[in-house]
Amino acid sequence: MFSLISCASFSIAKNPNKQNEDSILLPIRLEEGYLFGIADGVGSYEGAREASNTATNFLMSLNQNSIIKNSQFIDIKDIFKKIKYKIELLSNENEIFKDAATTLTLCYVDNYGIRIGHIGDSRLYLKLNNQLIQITKDHTRHQQLLDAKLYTAKQLKKVSGKNILTTALSKNIDMNYDEYYLSLEDLNEYRDEENNIIINIMSDGTHSIWETRPKFSPKTLSSPLAFSSSLLRRINRVGAEDDHSLISVKIQF
Repeated sequence: MFSLISCASFSIAKNPNKQNEDSILLPIRLEEGYLFGIADGVGSYEGAREASNTATNFLMSLNQNSIIKNSQFIDIKDIFKKIKYKIELLSNENEIFKDAATTLTLCYVDNYGIRIGHIGDSRLYLKLNNQLIQITKDHTRHQQLLDAKLYTAKQLKKVSGKNILTTALSKNIDMNYDEYYLSLEDLNEYRDEENNIIINIMSDGTHSIWETRPKFSPKTLSSPLAFSSSLLRRINRVGAEDDHSLISVKIQF
């Protein structure tokens, strides 16, 4: 069996005078597991906030139907298709939202393992010893250049286009999502001495700050509450680059 031990989060606008276009879903109980995630509205288009809210509101509604079975059989494709359809309806109902778009990174964890659905440039990390290991891959122009081996990560720091998305949930954008599954056996290397696993999902406004110096003390990394508060203090100290959201969850198997 497994238990949710602790959870911490924040979701804050870059500018307090403007709305936050990120939307988060804190862990909700579904069947025998927990579902949580972050949607980041694409801020260059009207309807960014509405699109991200559409995504998380749909996830919240899943406890009223049978899409969720368990992490082995959850239908990520169906979830993403239905969210995309709801965003299309939003676009059709209001012309100003015709280009509304959002990213989405969701995680469902139960006694079988972890299923991840991902589209966009938020990131999911698992804690391994004293570091965070990125599990998802960004859907950005920079990542495309890395995958094509046209640039190294060091060279890309001088190339524009870091935040240009190649896909998202939108009426006018092709949906190309990733799906990951980690069984209990796959998760063994991420367990600490108390059989805890720590999952962190960050929007791009958060991981852009984290990755400049991806280091905290072992004690801080082992506590969602300490990690969340420490990372938020760092963002406030150096200055936010974008709306910034985090969900940090500790599961004990």
